[in-house]
Amino acid sequence: MSVTVGSLIDWSAENFPQKLAIIYERKNQQWTYSELKEKVNNLAGALQNLGVKKGNVVSTFLYNTSEFVIALFAAAKLGAIFNPINYRLTAHELQYILNDAGSTVLLYEGVVAETIRKTADLGVNVDHFIFVDDDAPSGSLDFYELINKSLGFQPVEVSENDLYIMMYTSGTTGKPKGVLHKHRDMVHHNFLMMQCQGFTKEDIGLTIAPLNHTAELHTSFLPRLQVGATNVLLHHFDTKLVLKTLEEAKVTHMFAAPTMVNMLLNDEDFDKYDLSKLRLLGYGGASMAPVLIREFQARTNAGLVQMFGTTEMGPVMSVLYSDEQLEKAGSAGKAILTHEVRIARVNPDGPTHPDDLCGIGEVGEILVKGPCVMEGYYKRPDATKAALAYGWYHTGDLGSLDEEGYVWIRDRIDHMINSGAENIYPREVEDQLLEHPDVLEVAVIGEPDPKWGQIVVGYVVLKEGSNLEANDLDQYLIDGEKLAPFKRPRKYRFIDILPKTPSGKIQKYLLEDVTDKVV
Repeated sequence: MSVTVGSLIDWSAENFPQKLAIIYERKNQQWTYSELKEKVNNLAGALQNLGVKKGNVVSTFLYNTSEFVIALFAAAKLGAIFNPINYRLTAHELQYILNDAGSTVLLYEGVVAETIRKTADLGVNVDHFIFVDDDAPSGSLDFYELINKSLGFQPVEVSENDLYIMMYTSGTTGKPKGVLHKHRDMVHHNFLMMQCQGFTKEDIGLTIAPLNHTAELHTSFLPRLQVGATNVLLHHFDTKLVLKTLEEAKVTHMFAAPTMVNMLLNDEDFDKYDLSKLRLLGYGGASMAPVLIREFQARTNAGLVQMFGTTEMGPVMSVLYSDEQLEKAGSAGKAILTHEVRIARVNPDGPTHPDDLCGIGEVGEILVKGPCVMEGYYKRPDATKAALAYGWYHTGDLGSLDEEGYVWIRDRIDHMINSGAENIYPREVEDQLLEHPDVLEVAVIGEPDPKWGQIVVGYVVLKEGSNLEANDLDQYLIDGEKLAPFKRPRKYRFIDILPKTPSGKIQKYLLEDVTDKVV
């Protein structure tokens, strides 16, 4: 039997037909699994009538919406490749992805309509634009009119080895690439998430991170749906709305980036809400600073599970469980079930060789092998060959293994700072600065310097009302005696906000464009 992503909705609808599958309060929608399946089948039929065939690309430019969910499963049932696109992109960026992917259909909503208009003016080869809100603009089809007129679809033979999704990388280092995954990758990955997060049909999950990113979609939403859990969708992240929904919907599970957790904990009304039903918070995109772990544990009864990974791996490759959060704070955990992680010496002249293993504590490139690895990058054979050299995925992350097999991430290879022939890992500096009670967020990068090659520069977001200055932070690091003098920042830039991807990753390559007072 070939299990595909499209068949998951059928299984849940057969086993839990009257169970609530989706709650989307923005449109006052509550659908059972049976109702969700019917809408999926109707959209699949509507797309067939528009000429969508197996292998075509169905793109979305949506926030977290019910229509996103319908489109994902409809595309999967047709054997089309689902292509969720980051709704924060500009028209030029969207044009690049649509043309690179060769999208046949694009679904979009009102809040991004102006970006779509500009993108269409720039020129794209999309056959059909589908609008999911009321009053579709001229030239766009009405989503609900399509599915209400549809009478279902003609079944398509889809194999677990067919392509399911193309997700463009978040672009923390430049032009995004389309990452291709098969159906079997994600079905296997779902089972891994059930194992490490303990999902059951009794769970009520809250979606607050972007569904167009692999973290929310594949660590949480899709596996929860596979087990028959209820899924509450928030259109976008808003601290007050998240806290209100956690209480009112009696949410048991949620995924969030550490930056989101930080924002929630810093909401002045956090302790006024009843979060007693929340049993687990999964997080990823970065490790969580010890100070944040301690505060979350002190103010909730929920467990924490960190999942480290990349879009190319589906995403999860290692896990840090609840009982390890403080003892191994800063670690990315151990390799997840059915996967193997190695640390190998970086080869400056080509792909790192997986057999050139580092010793315990020695820093090298993190390599991983497992059944959820991508098929490759769309139309990028050279990049695919390099990333999957020797049968291992090369993450581009620097890390080490300790005596117990835990992975410790130092930083991206291209983020490492070399100052006066000393290697400095920004993450180590960032963790110490985050311990200061006045610091909300921080990012550390290297800046060119004629004497040292590079110097350490800290970009700092202060908590509201703080008057902290550079000398205060430097003295704090000196007094803490946890960083060698050469690791301390030589400059600080105090800014209002750090540039981030929708998944919460800090885009360090954009920090050079941030202008503010240099101290």
